[in-house]
Amino acid sequence: MKIKAVNVLVLLLFFNIATCIAQESVNTYHSQGLMYLREGKITEAEKSFYHSASEYSYALSYFELAKIESNKNTIYGRRKAREYIQKAIWKDPMNIEFRLLKAKLMEVFSSGMAYDVYKDILDIDPDNSEAFFNLGRISEEEFYEYHNSYMKEGFDPALSFDGFAYEDFNKAENFFKKTIKIDPKRTDTYLHLSSLYTEAGEFENGIPLLDKIIEIDSLNKNAYLFLGYLYYKTFRFDSCQLAYKKAFDLMTEEEKEEFKINSTMMLFGDKEVDQRKIDQIVNDFWNSKDPLYLTDYNERLLEHYSRVAYSNIRFSVAKQNVTGWKSDMGEIMVRYGAPINRIRLRPYINAGGKTQLMLKTDVWVYNDKVFGFTDDYWTGNFRFSSPSIYGRHFSQYFYDTDTYVKYLRKSEPEEYNPKFRGPMFNVPFGTTQFKDLDNEKNENTQLYLNYALDISDKFEFRNKYKLQHQSGLFVLDSNKNKVGEQVEENTYLGNERELKLNVTEKYWINSLEIEAKPDSGTLAFEVVREKDGGVSTNHFGFKVKNFDNKNLDMSDIILAINIEKQPASKYSLIRKNLAILPNPTLTFTAKTDIYLYYEVYNLEQDENHKTSFEQTITLKKVDENSFIDNVFSSLVNLFSSKHEDEVILTTNYQSFEKNTQVYLQLDMSSYQPGDYIITVTVNDKLGGRETSAESLIKWR
Repeated sequence: MKIKAVNVLVLLLFFNIATCIAQESVNTYHSQGLMYLREGKITEAEKSFYHSASEYSYALSYFELAKIESNKNTIYGRRKAREYIQKAIWKDPMNIEFRLLKAKLMEVFSSGMAYDVYKDILDIDPDNSEAFFNLGRISEEEFYEYHNSYMKEGFDPALSFDGFAYEDFNKAENFFKKTIKIDPKRTDTYLHLSSLYTEAGEFENGIPLLDKIIEIDSLNKNAYLFLGYLYYKTFRFDSCQLAYKKAFDLMTEEEKEEFKINSTMMLFGDKEVDQRKIDQIVNDFWNSKDPLYLTDYNERLLEHYSRVAYSNIRFSVAKQNVTGWKSDMGEIMVRYGAPINRIRLRPYINAGGKTQLMLKTDVWVYNDKVFGFTDDYWTGNFRFSSPSIYGRHFSQYFYDTDTYVKYLRKSEPEEYNPKFRGPMFNVPFGTTQFKDLDNEKNENTQLYLNYALDISDKFEFRNKYKLQHQSGLFVLDSNKNKVGEQVEENTYLGNERELKLNVTEKYWINSLEIEAKPDSGTLAFEVVREKDGGVSTNHFGFKVKNFDNKNLDMSDIILAINIEKQPASKYSLIRKNLAILPNPTLTFTAKTDIYLYYEVYNLEQDENHKTSFEQTITLKKVDENSFIDNVFSSLVNLFSSKHEDEVILTTNYQSFEKNTQVYLQLDMSSYQPGDYIITVTVNDKLGGRETSAESLIKWR
């Protein structure tokens, strides 16, 4: 018995010594592998780990081998990596790190299988933030994949996948929220959740998440870019501009050039540009596109930045090194903005006759355009659809988008419908140009823009006026550079400037005055309401007249509600000793007076400095098939002749001013309703010269 006990003791001692020696050998091989990894000697490291794993089944060595094979990024490498990581898990089934790598490897093959692995991890560790995050990310991708997605085969009704998509949305939202609860400092969770909300149209929900990222990491330029996009989508343009500025401040020079300059050059079409002046050319391009000069930001430029930012978020394909705005989908987004409708057609196999694979296809619908994109190689990089003549792979959009886009790049390189903080509304307005009556040496033209704001319902809660607004008049040269501007803050002050066309239609009249050099360019008239941010913006080609000191000429005709001889500040337009309340609507009724005002320049004077000229007023209905049956009834000192389709009224004038102001009152109470062209012709009897001007008048 003693001999047997001694033998057992010896065997146990030998076993322990052998185990220690084996363990020491394993640790030596594994430690060598780790040392080689640190030195960048991957081949040597792989051999050491392989020796450790094959001879001693050391779990950590299988794990390191799996990582090495995975990093080779080959089909064979990924297969071997899955084999190694599975062996590591068999040896140490409770190791979370092993299972996380397995899930990552499975995602390349099947996101559904990876999903199951992440769920298994939570069974072991219910508070594992990495598992929750990746479950959210997989569900998020599924939502993107199936949102607005349909299966359409033959003549069968289309099957919508939106119900399944929003199940994935709810899963992703819950998983991301749990991740944040466990690890509130993890910034990528906030970014993904914000993107999820954005794609679902819940822009407001995404903003505080991006603010949280910036609170954690103030140098995160992607958070600022995405925040700029969401501010734009929620019409907070001041904040949008500030967010983009911060993002640009954090970019390298190469990144800024890519985002700001190169993306803009896409919109130039076939225009040749001088690369040495590209910064100035881009700046001038965006200045010319600004839809509202009254704001401190360029809405069109913010739209462009937002299109680029969104494209980089949604259409980048990292595995293929594709930058979002440079992709085919990104190009269309940058050129034409978001489509009215986006539809994804699910892939399927058409087995009737010749077997055909109908590819996953996205169709983007605009007001006047439709584009098709196909994921030809199942990589996530959708390309312009082209008809397939040969082969068995077909787009489900049967028109040639690729050729169509080549045509549009030249004929319509961009499209933009202005977006403002408030609604668009219409403001009747008109322009009148005058010579400076007080200073003949002034070579500038005096330009007035008269406008009418609807005040039919001018009171709001607690009797506060709605009429508070900002108005602006801008003169731009042929290069779209501002050469003059007049900006005013206005409010309704009383009824002196009111135009009442009927019981329900009332307007408040105002005028903006500016001096400009004679030239052709652009005139911009803008109004922004304070109460709701409502906008009226009008940019149009305009020629500033040249009133010299020699040739007989006339100002534009003003149709006015009233003219008073003593200057009155209550009226918006003052010409020397006359205060004029213009009617920019050009509409008059039996309840409104009708005044004409104009100026005649450079009349000849006799030896007594007296001028003599004949004035002829022609009133003709726009509808030439009708005729005027009535004549003016109360024009003092006018003599008229009646023709079948017009009325001509003539009178003679004398004055002691070579630049003469003329005004008179019309009575159209006996006229048929309609639109009339009124033409004033002045014949200088002393100089033998003639000039004329005309205006439309709407008689109701």
